[in-house]
Parts: sequence; C-alpha cells; structure tokens
Amino acid sequence: MNMTHSRTMDREIVNRWAVAEINNAISDLLSGKGLLQPEADSCIGYFYVDHDEGINFRIHSLCRRLPDTLPEIIYHFKDHGEGLTVISDDVEAYALLSAQELLALPIDEEQRWMLYYEPEMLHTLRKRVDIDRFRAPVYFDDVTVLLFTTDKEIEPELVWVRLNSQSEDGMSFQGTLLNEPYSDYGVHEGGMLTVRLDEQWGERVLVAEIDFE
Repeated sequence: MNMTHSRTMDREIVNRWAVAEINNAISDLLSGKGLLQPEADSCIGYFYVDHDEGINFRIHSLCRRLPDTLPEIIYHFKDHGEGLTVISDDVEAYALLSAQELLALPIDEEQRWMLYYEPEMLHTLRKRVDIDRFRAPVYFDDVTVLLFTTDKEIEPELVWVRLNSQSEDGMSFQGTLLNEPYSDYGVHEGGMLTVRLDEQWGERVLVAEIDFE
C-alpha cells in the first residue's frame, strides 16, 4: 500500500476504510483517552460524513505496518471506535483499503452506527455526483447557491446552503441557508430554501429564486 501523503478528493474517501499513520492529531486523541499502544504506528478507520462537522475519520483499530503485506492489527476498539474521531484534514499519510484487503482483515463490516449519519434522505443526496462541484471542501452537505429574486434591482448573490433532502423527482432540493445575505431577499440565516439545478451564463449552477410577488 502507498502510505505517502495524498489529499484524495472528498468523493473518493467518503464511506471508505483506510489505514493511516498515527500523526500528532491522532496521537493526541488516543493519548488523552489512555488508549495509545506503543507498538502501534498506524490505525484503521472509516471516513464518513457528519452533517454538521463535515468528513470525519473514525478510528476502529490500532495496527502496525508491515512491508509488502497487510497491517498487523494490535487492538480493536469497542463500539467501533465511538468517540475516537478526527476531521479528515487531520488525517495525513493514509491509504484507502480495497475490498480484497478488507476481506483479508478481521474488521466487522456491520457498522450500525452509520445509520445515524447516513439516513436515507441524506444518503440519496450524497450520491449525487452532479452537484459535487458546488460542495464545500470537507463539508460534504454544504453547497454554493446563487440566490436571486424577481425584483430585478437586487443583484444575485452566492450563498451557502446545507442540503437536507431532495424532491421525489430529484429536480429540486431543500436546504438551510447558512449565512446572512448582504441584500434583503426576505430570507435569513437559518431559513429554508428550495434549490434547483439551472443553467446561467452557459454553465450549470445551483439556484434559489425568491418570489416577491
């Protein structure tokens, strides 16, 4: 496995297992809980999306890297590493594990805790590759949206929206406005918006139109 540092695209790491070197951030987390094992130089964990905190890495096991073979697992944490998470940006040198490697490792694939972080309505949204270009780095559910109104005197404005669900036909989305617009659109931070994919100036954008009439 290649353990050199590489910032893999968010889409590629979400819902994937990986083996990561125990760096300072991971060491501090484990040491603070009295869980650091001196013989372990790496850990095995799972990248997942937290709706509020972004992409996290949940540490499942401690291991030792061996040349040209799978890591040797030293210790499995109970409850699949509950409470042992770092944000994805704090994971430095890591390698994603293939399906074949996972089959050869004694890892319990049934991660029931994921049901809390991946309810069906969010799971559907996170599978939407066509909106990846609008997603915030790490914060997988947050997208840039062009906010405009039927009042032509108010200029369109880019805002951040946290998507919560999509319509049955997948043509529109519901989301929470994350920042206060500069202009008075009649909506405010924390309000709900309906968002849709549209074409503006020859390119695809996410838009939310406010009707003043």
